[in-house]
Amino acid sequence: MRRKLGITGLFIGLLSFAFILIDGNQISAQSEKELQQEIEELEKEQLQLQDQQKEVESNKNETEAKIEENLHKQDSVQGQIDSLEEELKNTEASISAKQGEIDATNSEINSLTNKINDLTNEIEQLKDEIEVLLGRIAEREALLAERLRTIQRSGGPMKYLEVILGSKSFSDFISRAAAVNIMMDQDKAILDSLAKDKKDVETKKIAVEDNKKEIEAKRDDVEQKKLALEGQKKELVALQTQLDNQKAERQRLLAQLEKEHDELEQYMFTLEDEQAMIKKQEQAVARAREVAESNLSQLSNSGGEVNSSSFIWPANGRRSSNWGQRVDPFTNQVSYHLGIDIAAPTGTPVYASTNGVAVRGNLSSTYGNHILIVTKIDGVDYTTLYAHLNGFAVGDGEVVQQGQVIGYIGSTGRSTGPHLHFEVHKGGWKGFYPPNTNNVNPMDYLP
Repeated sequence: MRRKLGITGLFIGLLSFAFILIDGNQISAQSEKELQQEIEELEKEQLQLQDQQKEVESNKNETEAKIEENLHKQDSVQGQIDSLEEELKNTEASISAKQGEIDATNSEINSLTNKINDLTNEIEQLKDEIEVLLGRIAEREALLAERLRTIQRSGGPMKYLEVILGSKSFSDFISRAAAVNIMMDQDKAILDSLAKDKKDVETKKIAVEDNKKEIEAKRDDVEQKKLALEGQKKELVALQTQLDNQKAERQRLLAQLEKEHDELEQYMFTLEDEQAMIKKQEQAVARAREVAESNLSQLSNSGGEVNSSSFIWPANGRRSSNWGQRVDPFTNQVSYHLGIDIAAPTGTPVYASTNGVAVRGNLSSTYGNHILIVTKIDGVDYTTLYAHLNGFAVGDGEVVQQGQVIGYIGSTGRSTGPHLHFEVHKGGWKGFYPPNTNNVNPMDYLP
């Protein structure tokens, strides 16, 4: 990007002749040769202005191309961000779904674990039942064994025979024989029942143990499935982190491009403002040349170059902000303030702080309605700037006298309220900000 153009020297030729009109129609006491030389200098000035206009136009075209390229890059980066956001959205949905599967798997594992615990308890209970049945069988077998030993001690099976033969009648015999058979059958039935219960419990225990093994195997499978799901989720989370980093990088790039775009737009504003200013200078120089050519035909000895030796306050009001570093009222950031602010009601007159040639600037987003006055004091060029005006009282290229009303206080442009923003540029106006500026503290010149 090329360096911003200044306008130092744009009014050098203009001043020598435009100031001739400050006190009416006085003409400086100059020779024909001097006037002719001044006219030639004005012609050169016009050519220089045309060259500067071409250079500014070239810079403007170059900047417009850069802005267009920047916007294409912004669109591309924004498209990438949108794509990443969509991918992130899908990834987050996948992570959520995967987490749902993991939660369902955990629930299944817990359910299987509870079943295994229940079966384990059931197996232990069956073991206890088997032990009880074994105890009963042992007791019944011991009882039968004792009965047999008793029979043996009393003479063997004759004891039963005595019971039967000792019957007093046939019916008593039948009763006694039936009682013996019943007792023997009952003992046998009890032993068979106990043996069957033992076998059933053992069979049930085996079935429960097999069921437990099957559920444990199923739980192992589900736990493996859970490990696989957690691995998949871990990969998705890693992808999400990668996408987040890519998105953050794209957002940083987009912010950088937006900042560059703002700078290009600001530079474009500077070029447009400067381009308009150069056009105004061309008109002012053309008028000064007309004045010089008119003076050449008159060759009057009256008058001379006006040399204002001082500045006056440009408006009545309260000084609300100083020159130099300050906190910007819009951004709340420390910034460089190019002039002083004089707060006063809208419509308050603004006066020319010096003699000179007034140039009205186009309405800008920063200065609003503004006027530049160029003058020469003790051989040094000065440019004063009056910004945020509500209206103008002078025209482009008009020669003004110190103290003349040139406009009225307003709040146009970048302003928080009605006030006059006043700048002084020693050596001519060269630009807005350092290092391409001749801006100085107005308080060093105001009484």
